[in-house]
Amino acid sequence: MLFKWIPDPRGLVPRVNQVGRWRKPTLHLVHQPHKAVGVPSTILVAGVLFFAFALSARAMDVSFDVQPRLLNLGETAQATLTFHGVRTAPNVDFPQIPGLQITGTGQQMQFGTGGSRVSLTYNLFAQKPGTFVIGPYTLDYNGEQIQIPEVALEVRAPNGNASATNEMIFARLTLPSAPPYVHQVFDIVLGIYSLPGVELTRDVNLLGGFPESGFVIGNFEELQMVREEVGGQFYNLRRFRAKARALTAGAFDVRPALRVGVVDPNQRQQRRDPFGFFDPFGGPSATPVTLPVPPAKLDIRAIPAEGRPAGYAGAVGRFEFAMDVRPRELKVGEPITVSLRLQGTGNVSAALPPAYRDADLFKAYEARQVGDVPDPTAESGAKIFEQVVIPRSDALKELPALEFSFFDPAAAQYRTVSAGPFSLTVHPSPNGAGALLLQVPGGAAAGGGSLVLGTDIVYLKPAPARWRNGDGFAARKPLLIAVHAAAPLALAGLFFATRRRNRLATDVALARRQKAPRSARANLRKAEAALKESAAPAAVFSALAAAAADYFGHRLNLPPGAVEAPLILEKLRAAKADETTLAKWREFFALSDQIRYASAAELSRADLETWISTVASLLRKAERVKL
Repeated sequence: MLFKWIPDPRGLVPRVNQVGRWRKPTLHLVHQPHKAVGVPSTILVAGVLFFAFALSARAMDVSFDVQPRLLNLGETAQATLTFHGVRTAPNVDFPQIPGLQITGTGQQMQFGTGGSRVSLTYNLFAQKPGTFVIGPYTLDYNGEQIQIPEVALEVRAPNGNASATNEMIFARLTLPSAPPYVHQVFDIVLGIYSLPGVELTRDVNLLGGFPESGFVIGNFEELQMVREEVGGQFYNLRRFRAKARALTAGAFDVRPALRVGVVDPNQRQQRRDPFGFFDPFGGPSATPVTLPVPPAKLDIRAIPAEGRPAGYAGAVGRFEFAMDVRPRELKVGEPITVSLRLQGTGNVSAALPPAYRDADLFKAYEARQVGDVPDPTAESGAKIFEQVVIPRSDALKELPALEFSFFDPAAAQYRTVSAGPFSLTVHPSPNGAGALLLQVPGGAAAGGGSLVLGTDIVYLKPAPARWRNGDGFAARKPLLIAVHAAAPLALAGLFFATRRRNRLATDVALARRQKAPRSARANLRKAEAALKESAAPAAVFSALAAAAADYFGHRLNLPPGAVEAPLILEKLRAAKADETTLAKWREFFALSDQIRYASAAELSRADLETWISTVASLLRKAERVKL
């Protein structure tokens, strides 16, 4: 359909009303209906008339929208006609449309740095079923053609089928269609369905129902409300989405529940004060309603062991790995800064990039993260680490390539990306073999000479002229010596005790390092007590897992959420722990996760005693290595 309006050049058209005064006219839209093909109902024709005194040289844009576009017979939709780039808008009368009642409800104006706009709103009340197509049509204003897209409004008749749902409000849970892998980030969507005539409060509370452990679930965010047909009836659908990832494999029961307020239909009309504003104390009352969500079973797949690369550290997703080495030309003993960048989608917060280890030609220090740690439930992100490498010899010609392996859940296979090698030019150090030693500032001699103390010490106290020999002094001599010796010893003890206390107060890592064995022993005693009390595997392994988590958390100075099995295994591997110890740790972590987060394993009292002694032995071994 085409609307075409040529404004009067004078800007205003005089019209005489009943009292004989001049006023701005009300503009009536005249439509020319075209024959519609395939549309079973009356086609709604809408047009726009611009006000006459707008500047013709200024670009004009008009938009038209109807929400919602799916209606049950007798419901109301809202149409919005927006004039962009203007400060006033004309009155627009829509023609009479059989089956639809169109009533203007108001005007909204918005001004700002981004421009001005005026919106006219209308209520569309459907009186008969059918499909009404609005547009596409063209507005002609001062020779400028403004295109308005097509808007379709569908009105359904009431469904008389007795099997159709008659629920006023209910909730559903949407989980991934395919079972996700361990550490794979996936979406959890909670939906609240309500009939169009039901008004809900804005606040929605989650009453639990998700596994309390074994999952990392982020905050729920509300998505745009949509309409969905259920059992031949249209419902307003409010959706809440959260990112989640599982820490272990298994089958989990999910039984969430929601609580939302339903507004009393008899009190929807809020009271207003004499000035026309809403009375905050006269709002509609709401009844809290608990919505149980149909239970669902969530299966989490384990990362396959077949084809697992040797350097795999638990990364799941799709990642890119990049490196940068600076400087490329240096002398023996000078530091090289290696930047390691890991980015992609997946469990970015738990993934660790590869790093160099000590070799014959260079010394490598521990890589440290630069910047913030991504959120544990973030679906994508980046992490940057820096590592210092120092050449030991000018025979070092390059830093070898590093490989990063991850599991791609979309392809269900492992992938490996690499960066490097990086060529280097290392010159001999002028300090020779002492290049790697700490130098004394200002020392001229190379190779480390002896530091000779001065001998020109002058004793100022003269020798006594005559020595006296007294028996009383000889008797008291041991006591006096002890008293004089005790004073400096007490001062030295006080000095060292004060220095230790101050160091523990300022050095958090040292304080936590010394706390690690005590916390491990306390949790091991809890495991023994749980064994004596009930011999339940879940109780015993909860204490054993707490022993390992507390120990490595204090030992490595990690926050509670960062203590994970892949990180602990990587630290032990870097500390050159033997393969038997690593295999035993992997077995313990897998069995602990299975017992605590999934189905419980059948373990006898003897098995539990063996595991308590095994974990104690593993922790003693970890105490003897340098992590």
